Amino acid sequence: MGSYLDGGSIRAPRKCAAIIFYVSFCMARKHLRAVLFGPQGSGKGTQGRMLADYFGVPLIGAGELFRAEIQEKSALGKLVKSYVSRGALVPDELANAVMQKRLKAIHLDHGFLLDGYPRNVDQAESLDTIVKMNLALQIKISDVESLRRLLGRRQCMGCKAAFHAEDYPSTKPNVCDVCGQKVVQREDDNEEVIRARLAAYHFMTEPLASYYRQQGVLLAVKGEQPVPSLYEELVRKIRKLGFVPAKKSV
Repeated sequence: MGSYLDGGSIRAPRKCAAIIFYVSFCMARKHLRAVLFGPQGSGKGTQGRMLADYFGVPLIGAGELFRAEIQEKSALGKLVKSYVSRGALVPDELANAVMQKRLKAIHLDHGFLLDGYPRNVDQAESLDTIVKMNLALQIKISDVESLRRLLGRRQCMGCKAAFHAEDYPSTKPNVCDVCGQKVVQREDDNEEVIRARLAAYHFMTEPLASYYRQQGVLLAVKGEQPVPSLYEELVRKIRKLGFVPAKKSV
C-alpha cells in the first residue's frame, strides 16, 4: 500500500483534510530546538540573539558552557583548559563529553537555539543522542564577503562597542562614539588567520549542511544582505515551518 504522498493509494478528501489539519495543529505547537552555523563573519551571533528573543528560547553558546566547565575546575574543565590555553581545538571526544554533561543539566523541553556546537558531523551525531534537532539554520556567505567583513571589523578598547571600517565607521576616525576611547582592529583579524579559519570551516563544519539536509531539518539562507533583511527572512521562513513567536507581555 502506498503513502498519502506517493499516489499509491487514494483516500477520501475528508480524511486527507483531517490529516493535514492534525499535522498543522502539531506543528504550531513545536518548540524550537535548533542549531545555528555559518562561516566567520556571517553574523550568526547577531541573528542568534535576535531569533532567540523573538521565539522565546534561550541562546546556548558552546563557548559559555566550556568556560563554565573550566571555572568549575572539574576534571573535564582542566582538560579543556589545557587545549584552550594554547589555542588548540578541543578534541571531539572531550567536546562531546562537556556538552553532554552541560546540556543534560539544562531544561531543554521548551526549546533552545545552540550556537558554536556541533562543529562537525561526529559532534552532531553525539548531540543527537541527547536531543534531536527539529531545525538547523545555515547562514551562507562567500569567502570574499567574510574577508571583507572581518578585515573591516573594529572594536572599542574600552566599552567594546563594535564598528566597521566600511559599513558603520565611528564618527571620528579610531575614536569610539560611545565612550571616546580608542577603536582598534583585533589582532586575529588578519587575512592569514581568517583564511585558515575559513578553510577549517569548509572542511569540518560545512558538511553539517548535508547531515541535517538528510534529516529534513536544514534551512539555508543567503547571508549577504543587511542584518534587518536577513532577520526578517529567517523569521518568515521559520514561522512558515510552524514555529510560533513567544508571547510578549504588555
